[in-house]
Amino acid sequence: MAHLVPMNNGVGQFMCQLKRLTLQYCRNGGSSKGMREYINRKVVQFSEKNPQLTVYVRQRPGRHPRLVAEYLNGNSRVVSVKNQTAKEIMEHVSLLRTSSGIKATKLKKWWHTDNPSIQGNWTPFLNK
Repeated sequence: MAHLVPMNNGVGQFMCQLKRLTLQYCRNGGSSKGMREYINRKVVQFSEKNPQLTVYVRQRPGRHPRLVAEYLNGNSRVVSVKNQTAKEIMEHVSLLRTSSGIKATKLKKWWHTDNPSIQGNWTPFLNK
């Protein structure tokens, strides 16, 4: 009988956080040329390599192309790929696939301590 081990990203098996990827483009627009090329040549290979996520291709007449990524945690990210080549779009897709979907937050402090000091932080240049 096999023992069940909880899987954590980075420790056990990697679980892709991207749930759904929607490629939206205009059939006639000049800004969608790279997106149409990516759809015709690369999207089938990408979907075969990543069976865990759903890839939708949707036309948006008269609009600029964009990528819409929806993640397991409920967040979504929209990336405009206006006037970009198929190679640049492929880089955006791979970046969206490997990201976690958590919004980036700015750190308030550059350091962390369990016992904060009232007098401030020590630096080697403090008493010079």
